[in-house]
Amino acid sequence: MVDIRDLTAAYAAAFDARDLNRVAKFFTDGFELTDPEVTSLTPKTEVLAYIKGLFDANADLSFEVRRILVDHGASVLHFTLTLGENVFDGIDLIDWDGEQMAAMHAYLTPRG
Repeated sequence: MVDIRDLTAAYAAAFDARDLNRVAKFFTDGFELTDPEVTSLTPKTEVLAYIKGLFDANADLSFEVRRILVDHGASVLHFTLTLGENVFDGIDLIDWDGEQMAAMHAYLTPRG
């Protein structure tokens, strides 16, 4: 049986390491991302290009997990994202299809 909590933690570790190849393994080909910068970005190749741009533009990127909650094929990842001097608290709502993500809805709030 798939352990969504472990998969979510492994995704977060890959993102924090800025390892685009490892991040890519978590996305289905039709993966869809929504976040404050994009209303709906799909397929996987477009999402990876977007993430690569984020990695390339932020040498001081840090992605710290605060909490992971799991419920019926979905996970909620509560995190702190640091991009240089900008710090954000965020939530990713992730829909899983087996061992890969089908969709992610990301929400960010800048720290004052």
